[in-house]
Amino acid sequence: MWHFNIFVKFLEFLTNLFYLCTMTLTERIISTIGSNPEGMDSTDLVAHIREEFHSPEGSSLTIVSRLAREGRIRKEGSLLFPDAGFKPVFHIIPDEKSRELFTDIKTVLPFARISIWHTDAILPLMHDIPNFSLTIVSAERPMVSSVIDALENLTESIILKDSEKSLIFRFAPGRELIVVTPQVSQAPVEVSDGITVPTLEKILVDILCDNALHALTGSEAYSIYAAAFNRYAISRKTLLRYAGRRNRTEEVNAILKETEE
Repeated sequence: MWHFNIFVKFLEFLTNLFYLCTMTLTERIISTIGSNPEGMDSTDLVAHIREEFHSPEGSSLTIVSRLAREGRIRKEGSLLFPDAGFKPVFHIIPDEKSRELFTDIKTVLPFARISIWHTDAILPLMHDIPNFSLTIVSAERPMVSSVIDALENLTESIILKDSEKSLIFRFAPGRELIVVTPQVSQAPVEVSDGITVPTLEKILVDILCDNALHALTGSEAYSIYAAAFNRYAISRKTLLRYAGRRNRTEEVNAILKETEE
């Protein structure tokens, strides 16, 4: 039996690794060039991609040439520039508290797969700024109770379960709140500064599902989606795949249709 459990854990590890590495080489190249609006030397780009992502030089140059032909990047001599319609990929930069909590939880529960982020990250996408903010910790459902127990000993913040019926009544200005939510398998996450954080695709679905995020965003789901798609490059495939995992495909499609009209 223990062999089977190890095998299952190994498969889960490979699945999570896949989602941490879903950005294609093309996306990496576009994102790197886009972060240098003043222009980036093609030699520097290839060296960066090779160092950061261990990509063969020939592959990078081939993709650069194709992107230039397609008009997705602009080439002037040896310099590469982002297309005028370039949109960056949304990345959460963990705040100090999130980094400390993540490290402390992993020290106590080294095999727990968790992600963490602070809701201040999505305030730029909202019209109405709520008078409270949250730290969201997501963990596999079987580990939720263990993560809550660990947090009780690690911080003086108020720890809440996302499923708690009176959750919204606990929100108040000035309170340091941490909400622990169950994380479904194959949730799209990435690693930022060594900390596992959700991607924007995950957040956009979670605001429709999780009590805490729904309380935070209220009726702004449509405007948040519109702002997100207007400002950032978003993978529809990843968004809809995760929406399916959370039984929200129809709702997400309805929002996309409405915001695109």
